[in-house]
Amino acid sequence: MALDRLRFHNILVQEMDAPPNAATGLAEVVDEGIKDATDNLATKQDLELLRLQVLSAFHEEMTRQLRWLLAAGVTIGGAIIALLIALIARGG
Repeated sequence: MALDRLRFHNILVQEMDAPPNAATGLAEVVDEGIKDATDNLATKQDLELLRLQVLSAFHEEMTRQLRWLLAAGVTIGGAIIALLIALIARGG
């Protein structure tokens, strides 16, 4: 980045007739802004890791919900069968 900062400084001074002190300050500010912006970029690997984490959390939640539904179904089914047996035994 130092080379780009120097090149930007030279463009400001030589082609735009900016004062050298002002050009130096502006070049440093722009260089810091570029560093900050590129440091916060997410890489493809970061995005893939995030996608895998989201899919894993989704899978865990779906598994938990399906287990709950299965348990509720077995409980309700057992209760219905017990009621049918009680009705048959009472009627017989």
